[in-house]
Amino acid sequence: MSLESNHPRRSFLKQSAIAVASMSLFPEWVAGAQAQPAGPHPVRQEPKKIALIANIYRNSAHADVIGTKLFAGIPTDEGIVAPEVRIVSVWIDQIGANDTGVRIAKMNNATVYDTIAGALTLGGDRLAVDGVIYVGEHGEYPNSRYGVKMYPRMNYLEQIFRVFDASGKSVPLFSDKHLSYSWLDSKWVYDRAKELRVPMMAGSSLPVCWRDPGLEHPIGTKITHAVAIGYASLDAYGFHVAEILQCMVERRAGGETGVASVQGLLGDAVWKAMDDGKIAEELVDAACNSIKGRASGSYRELVKEPKAVLINYNDGLTGAILMLDEYVNSSWAYAARADGRVVATEFVLDHSMSYSHFSYLTLNIQKLMVTGKPTAPVERTLLTSGIMDMAIRSAVEGGKVRETPFLNIRYSAEGFEPIRPTSPRPTGKDMENWPPKGYEFIIPEKFKTPTS
Repeated sequence: MSLESNHPRRSFLKQSAIAVASMSLFPEWVAGAQAQPAGPHPVRQEPKKIALIANIYRNSAHADVIGTKLFAGIPTDEGIVAPEVRIVSVWIDQIGANDTGVRIAKMNNATVYDTIAGALTLGGDRLAVDGVIYVGEHGEYPNSRYGVKMYPRMNYLEQIFRVFDASGKSVPLFSDKHLSYSWLDSKWVYDRAKELRVPMMAGSSLPVCWRDPGLEHPIGTKITHAVAIGYASLDAYGFHVAEILQCMVERRAGGETGVASVQGLLGDAVWKAMDDGKIAEELVDAACNSIKGRASGSYRELVKEPKAVLINYNDGLTGAILMLDEYVNSSWAYAARADGRVVATEFVLDHSMSYSHFSYLTLNIQKLMVTGKPTAPVERTLLTSGIMDMAIRSAVEGGKVRETPFLNIRYSAEGFEPIRPTSPRPTGKDMENWPPKGYEFIIPEKFKTPTS
């Protein structure tokens, strides 16, 4: 049942269908990106048909900053990239008064269905799309006993897998952020995808955002210690920091070997762990110093409620996640002792209306949909999902160390080819021109002027 809806689903869809005028698939501002040179043209294949499944679709929600780009164009440093796929069907769990997804779908001749199965089968009884994007972030759902929002990711992915199974066919699938808030659910999702041979990718936008400087460990780098820095809660944003850490350390010599134990710490216990050498303070300093917008002063004095996750990997690597809210000012960073020296970088997001770090995530999703080949290992997100579940449980339990033999997840990052920006920070002028003509209604309130 829709917890955000002020209207019953069917009446809202009916009203929206009557109210919204039909528009062409892409606005005219993307036309230049689609232009072909004069002369004979190669035969163009029909774009892949995609089903978009979302918890909620409103301004600035993940379904908006991913899905709307696939409808209207993808703003990048290099300009507006025309989508190579076509969203033909949409299912939204919670349709409220602030919903924009129904309107955008109707503008682009995508059908909004009442069920996930309907969106995947286009109202039939067999899979009828070439790929599925599930955006399981945002919306109103209850919290667990550990204070974690219980997004129904496994529940909705199970419905997707059921259609695959009944159709005797699987297509590329992307799942936004965690596989699930629960390790057991995450492992079930991973195992089911493997059983059905689903080309699957998941995770955060942070691994494919800008890096200043442009640090990437060569495959086979010897890494002994690493830290990643972020802000806000372990539940909402700790996962992003875990993905920063993991996308870097998975490139170390020997590849990923899995995690032996996880410990979550809160408050003064974080500073004590640094004093005891459990967290490499030189790396925390190096990571923080890479952040251009950090606060002046000492993070120990400025941060009121620090949070940390200590990660011991099976091969002896020690990793740490720190949430330093007041000091890092909504920024992210990473540092490591690699090949005997300290290296560090800031992970940079675009805070303009286009949220164009999601453009690069969207390009990677699109590549998966078109080629059937993930640009990042889904095992990364299986591991980060498990790490964060255990970290939150540990923190709530007073910092008890959680032994994690079940996180003995081994994989290699070699051979994956993610699409990332080449500049150290956002430079694309088209990012500032968002949204395109006809989409002005998606402007978030914080960007609106009194006259807009």
